[in-house]
Amino acid sequence: MKKIVFWLHRFVVVYGIIMLSTFFMCLLFNPTSELPVVSFFGRCILLTLVGMATLAVYYSRTELTMGGWWVRTILHTVLLEAVLLPLAHHWEFWYGPLDAIIYAGFILAAKILWHLIDFGQSVRTATQINEQLLRRHDHQ
Repeated sequence: MKKIVFWLHRFVVVYGIIMLSTFFMCLLFNPTSELPVVSFFGRCILLTLVGMATLAVYYSRTELTMGGWWVRTILHTVLLEAVLLPLAHHWEFWYGPLDAIIYAGFILAAKILWHLIDFGQSVRTATQINEQLLRRHDHQ
């Protein structure tokens, strides 16, 4: 059950990042656009699921070294761009070469935001675990 909650939480975070990125892209580059709400939200859900599927590059049977983490992070970034850019172009989220560069920049910014959020959650979890360990140590 904890794994399901963990992945649902990740889904909500990624979906939120995609929605915020899309909002700012529209606000900055096409403020007069009108999006069909149902198909737009559906496409964002699919972008989220595809984006989450790319997280498979981080799977490892053992704990990743710092170098291994960086290699996988770079690979994940390239994979995200290679998968999301064509899909978003197919759905007419962007049109020309400049749009592609801007959209790729938003994908990169969203990935950085994801890592910041994930880091913050990891720090919070580590703090909670350390507090529990200290309480156990004090009771012994």
